[in-house]
This record gives sequence, structure tokens and C-alpha cells, in this order.
Amino acid sequence: MTTGQTTFRGPDDGSPPDDFTAFLSLLNELKATGCALLVVGDAPRELFTRASEQLLGDAEAIRHRVLAITDATTESVADRLPDRDVTPRPLTETTRLVNHAGAPRSVTAATDQTTRSKLTGIQEIRVADPELQGLRTGLVDAIDDLVDSVDALAPADLRVGIDSLVPLLEHYDETVVRRCLDAVGERVRDRGGMAHFVLPDGYEDGRVQALRTLADAVIELRAVDPVDHGHDAQQRWHVPHRDLTTKWTPL
Repeated sequence: MTTGQTTFRGPDDGSPPDDFTAFLSLLNELKATGCALLVVGDAPRELFTRASEQLLGDAEAIRHRVLAITDATTESVADRLPDRDVTPRPLTETTRLVNHAGAPRSVTAATDQTTRSKLTGIQEIRVADPELQGLRTGLVDAIDDLVDSVDALAPADLRVGIDSLVPLLEHYDETVVRRCLDAVGERVRDRGGMAHFVLPDGYEDGRVQALRTLADAVIELRAVDPVDHGHDAQQRWHVPHRDLTTKWTPL
């Protein structure tokens, strides 16, 4: 999957994918109109970093990125952002970090030299609040700040992510989390952007099923044996309101 230049590799088993044409049409529709995606799965966290990197957009295209961090490591934040020498505009102009980590820590003040050089100068907003109002306000303000800094945004130029929802669901009532995600998703859709929310639970788990209605689609991840498949990770998309589920495809 890449969502900067719309390409999506089909199943690798040689069989025609179920509803694949309908899915590609839907993917283009979501990119054109704005969307919120839920990224889930019983999979290693590295796969979520990889998926988030793809969803935040191609390095060579101008993308305006807002990433909210709750429990993601500093290194994983850096890994999902493009290298400074390949981006059309500096990351300091096009990227915002909203830090909602439980223990106060600066994401941009990394100790590793490679990580620090990638994150240096990126605006970081640190928030903490009892009812997630601070996170919602921080994300909305960062989105508006980026959008207002350019003359116009093409569809899907704005990319927003939250990694992950686990600390939020552990510390806040589900209704509070839903309210926050709904507000952020609507703001992103209004701006023609793409948001993704990371929840490393299995697709059938209760928290995923409770929140999937907030998303336009759910991306499920899993690890596979690279010897058997020629790759180490797969994804499939669920679109409940269209009664559509893709086959497993390479991530």
C-alpha cells in the first residue's frame, strides 16, 4: 500500500481479489474526499511504524504531517518521517508533533544522533489534560496552522496520525476517546486530509469493534513468514459500511 501515489498491490496467491476493483475505487474516493482510518492487528509494533510511514505520505511529494504521540518511541517517530534531503520542503515547515505521552518527555530531544538530526527544529506541542480536550485542541490547532500556512492544499496533502490509542483507552472513558477521535476525524475530512489512528489489537477484539464505526476503513496488519511469502508483513482493509473486505496483500 502507498497512499501518496495511489498504488495497491493485489494478493500474491495468484487468485483474483474479491471486490478489488470496488476497493480501488473506494480508496481513490477516500483520498479525494478526506478520511479517517483505524490501523489494527495482533502484530509487532514495527509493522505499525511501517504502515504509519506509508500513510503519512511519499517523501518526494509535499505533504503536511501532524503526528500525535502517546506511547510511540522517539526512534519510531523519526522512522516514519522522510529524510530531510529528499523532501521538497523542510520538515520544520510541513510537520508538527503533538506529544501526549504519560511521562513528560521531549520527542525532539533525542539522544541518538541520526534520530536527533531528523527531528531537530520540528515544532513539538506537549499537552496533558483530564478529558482529552488538550489533545483534541493541540491536533486541531496544528492542523489549522499547517493548512493556513499554504495557499491551497490538494486532496490528501494533509496527513494526520495518532500512535497509539492504547494509553488513551486505558486512562479515559471510551466515550471521551470517541469524542476526541470524532472531532479530529471531522476536522481532517473538512480539510480533505487523511487521518490514521493506531490500535495494536486484533481486529475481532472489543476495543477495535467499538471504535471501527469512527473510521471510514480499518486496516488490519499481520506478520508472515518471509520464506513462504517473499515478504514479512501483510495487510487487509475492512470497510464495514460497504460490506467489503480485501484479501491479504503485502504491506
